[in-house]
Amino acid sequence: MTKILVVDDEIDLEVLIKQKFRQKIREHHYEFIFAVNGIEALKQLEIHGDVDVVLSDINMPEMDGLTLLTKL
Repeated sequence: MTKILVVDDEIDLEVLIKQKFRQKIREHHYEFIFAVNGIEALKQLEIHGDVDVVLSDINMPEMDGLTLLTKL
């Protein structure tokens, strides 16, 4: 299973991704983890250390995507 961390402050994106990939999620091909900013993303990475892919927005409150990138 591929674990994907999606970091974006647009809450609607979580719903869209879950709808688009619902079959792959059900078949356990993908597992999505969501965070609304870089700080939350780092916390999620501590919990789910075996994340395969990080997809991040750049403009977010608290910690932007570029700062997050420097901390990965």
